[in-house]
Amino acid sequence: MNLKLYFYWIVAVVEIISLAFEIDILHQIAKPLLMISLLIYFWDKSDKRKNEKWVSFVTLALVFSWIGDIMLLFTFKHFMFFFAGLSAFLIAHLVFIIAYKKATFKDRLNVKWTFFPLVVLAYILLMAYLTLPYVDSVIQVPLVFYGIVLCLMILAAWYRKGQTTDESFQLVVLGAALFIISDSILAINRFSHTIPFAGVAIMSTYIIAQWLIVNGLLKHQND
Repeated sequence: MNLKLYFYWIVAVVEIISLAFEIDILHQIAKPLLMISLLIYFWDKSDKRKNEKWVSFVTLALVFSWIGDIMLLFTFKHFMFFFAGLSAFLIAHLVFIIAYKKATFKDRLNVKWTFFPLVVLAYILLMAYLTLPYVDSVIQVPLVFYGIVLCLMILAAWYRKGQTTDESFQLVVLGAALFIISDSILAINRFSHTIPFAGVAIMSTYIIAQWLIVNGLLKHQND
């Protein structure tokens, strides 16, 4: 029995319950524990792979995700906490991009023309349409920059195709997609339209996304 595995999902369930029933004290406890528990699990699973460069980058990405989680807990105190959280997740995505590149057979992405970039472009344009008209111009710039980095993150995941195992590729792409969905729900709910049970939807997709990305990268095996 892998207790480290169960610890993450126990914390995740507690977090979702805290949001569904609006138990704020439980939320304040559970949310910071999410990335800590995932890090513990990841370190255990990657213990014999510390020499592989992508392991260090995943660790760093999870640390910045943890910082982002904590910053977003305090947005009710000051809006700058939102930007602090946004910045932390921006760095996390950039580090994930490096990790995706490192977790390939030849330390490179298989960049070639496919339909997928068009899908990503259409999605970011849709998100811009749904959110940017509702925010001040000062906020628009960092939001657009964050959105571009988020798109680069899923494109990096997509271009691992053929450069890693099929299972690793599929899990990481699905995780990256769920991460985008989570951030999209957060952005729409915060800036334009109220979404019922947004907190539950945001954290559910985020929790699964991080899990899929981490386990997808662990499925990578060098030739």
